[in-house]
Amino acid sequence: MTEVQSANQSYYEAEAHLGIRKPLVNQRVELRNVCIDLLTREGRHRVLDLGAGPGGDGRGFIDADIDFIGVDLAHANGVLAARNGITVVQGSIAAPPLAQRSFDAGWSMSTLMHVPDGEVVDTVAGMITPLQDGAPLMIGLWGGPLELLIGDSDIAGQQRYFHNRPLDANREVFATCGSVESATIWKTKASGEYQVFLVRIAS
Repeated sequence: MTEVQSANQSYYEAEAHLGIRKPLVNQRVELRNVCIDLLTREGRHRVLDLGAGPGGDGRGFIDADIDFIGVDLAHANGVLAARNGITVVQGSIAAPPLAQRSFDAGWSMSTLMHVPDGEVVDTVAGMITPLQDGAPLMIGLWGGPLELLIGDSDIAGQQRYFHNRPLDANREVFATCGSVESATIWKTKASGEYQVFLVRIAS
């Protein structure tokens, strides 16, 4: 495990133990609903959440009759998810501990901006291995001018690393694994920009 992965895992283990994860914002719920509508139209029934945290998005998919499994670095997030009847297994998104081509859709929110610029292409190549050819993968992440940031933390002794990339740079990264069907920037009240991509995994 790299230094960055270790720091981020430690942060999210601590966050889960403290129970201080913020609820999903309305825009996130709306985006999840867009994804659910897409999967329903295409007759897809099994989604993998890469960087799932405590599985906050899971209930929406499950209520829409879509099987949901998440992967997250923090074991404690899997424990929290299980309390709500949601499955989140511990593992790295760079090497998900799941069978190849066993999911027909992917979902990854606010995760890939924690991956260093020099590792992101290999990480994306690894994270899509459980996805079937032609699967839609919806990705959301914070971005902006290329830079490494060490995020402020209100958890004593913990830090998170952020690796911002411009929209076009992320588009190039995601194009290595399939066709980028859409790439947009959300308007948010927070500083920075939130980028949303729909990627179709290459056949």
